[in-house]
Amino acid sequence: MEKYIAVAIGGAVGALCRMALGEWVMTKVSSFPYGTVVVNLIGCLIIGLVLGLYMQKPDLSQLARFFLVVGGLGAFTTFSTFAFEMLQLMMTESYVQALFYGSVQVVGGLILCWIGVLLARILGAI
Repeated sequence: MEKYIAVAIGGAVGALCRMALGEWVMTKVSSFPYGTVVVNLIGCLIIGLVLGLYMQKPDLSQLARFFLVVGGLGAFTTFSTFAFEMLQLMMTESYVQALFYGSVQVVGGLILCWIGVLLARILGAI
């Protein structure tokens, strides 16, 4: 039962952080969906770091992993919004923007996740 509570609390925190950060980003930039880009890329970096630490130290609390990864990052990042916003760009025939939007999130997400794992290795060695 504890893991479900950890996921629920993490999910609430992650969703609120996503909304706050996404809204803040959108007040600073144009109508292009940068809010989703920012939360997804930050989420990729954090999941790489957190799961990279678990790879280094598998004895870390599993409850914390459920809170951070399943709940927190599960609610913070958003694949469904990414897919919808990309579809909207394609439906308005903004193909260059759609290609940019998709490429930045997929390639950028992989790179930031990798950087997170590398940071975890460095921190794990300390």
